[in-house]
Amino acid sequence: MRKVLEYAFITCSLAYLLIAIPIFALFATSFRGLYEPIIDIRGMLGFLTLMLSDFSWWGSLYYLAAFVPWLSSCFIVSFLLHRFNGRIRTRVLLSGFGVFLYYFAMWLVFIIHGLIYGWGDVAYEYIWVWPVCGFVLGCAAALIVENILHSD
Repeated sequence: MRKVLEYAFITCSLAYLLIAIPIFALFATSFRGLYEPIIDIRGMLGFLTLMLSDFSWWGSLYYLAAFVPWLSSCFIVSFLLHRFNGRIRTRVLLSGFGVFLYYFAMWLVFIIHGLIYGWGDVAYEYIWVWPVCGFVLGCAAALIVENILHSD
């Protein structure tokens, strides 16, 4: 079980690092020259967590919302790998699926919120991209981890 947890932790950490670095670069360069801070951490966290950090019940602890997708995906991946552990292809697909599940759940929250309270100003027609990108990044991170582990 310990190896499964380590594998899931490393894979999910790498997957979120693969998305956090481009988001950081995007936010650092897009606000350059404005009167706002160069790096908008709150906006970047909102983007990474699909606006989970923007809910008012976080208060001043909004930065803790970044742990929700990372740890939830880590636990989902470790559960799936423990339950269906198999070959490399299975581990890669399950790792991608674990990252996909968080963003799919947030997508459902947005759809339900939009149907009940109205759509607001968020580009709901493009929010389906996040689960797909989460799956691809999870699979890419798992492939990187597999190559590192099996290159020894």
